[in-house]
Amino acid sequence: MTRIFLFCSLFCPLMLFSQISVIELAEKPVPEPVTRATDVDQWNSAQKGYADLAPEAKQMYYWTNYARLHPNRFWDSVVQPLMRVFPNLVTPESRSLRSELLAMAPLPAFQLNPILIGTAQKHASDIGAKQAPPSHNATNGTDFGTRIKNAGIRYCASENISLSSQSILLSVVLLYLDIGLPDLGHRKTLFDRNLREIGIGSALYGKDQHFLVQDFACLQ
Repeated sequence: MTRIFLFCSLFCPLMLFSQISVIELAEKPVPEPVTRATDVDQWNSAQKGYADLAPEAKQMYYWTNYARLHPNRFWDSVVQPLMRVFPNLVTPESRSLRSELLAMAPLPAFQLNPILIGTAQKHASDIGAKQAPPSHNATNGTDFGTRIKNAGIRYCASENISLSSQSILLSVVLLYLDIGLPDLGHRKTLFDRNLREIGIGSALYGKDQHFLVQDFACLQ
């Protein structure tokens, strides 16, 4: 049995709030689609800064844009097979996700923002290197809103973080499911049409876990 921690933080000029969810799953092989979406790979690889992302960050970026560009296929080829392996993921949240994905038109793909790559990787490295409790706050106490403003992002920003030892794809799907979070903060962030830019960071956390950070913003 392994625990997966998911955190979401939303920043705007007037407020900052966070959500947390903890999911326990049996350790089983995680099914992944055999073929990749060429349009997603082409978009991602053309983004400035893509080549410098860690392998885990590249995977997270791929699945995030795959869900944006191919919401129906994301359900059929990714989420549904996972629920067969992990039946405890069949919840009211999974049913609402199915309805959303099957009714959704494609969304614009996230483009990489070098500033957000920097904030995401810095936070991932900070928490991962010190194996600090997963949080949107840096180990020196600086909160997400302050971190993002100091980097030059002035409005319309959000952050998802995840700590998992099983697979990057599973971590991504759990962010969309948002089991146990009535406000569905992670899902709303990932499906937000106003959020168009992203940075992703990844750091090893202990021997076999990865601390993953997604920082989002509107077009700056």
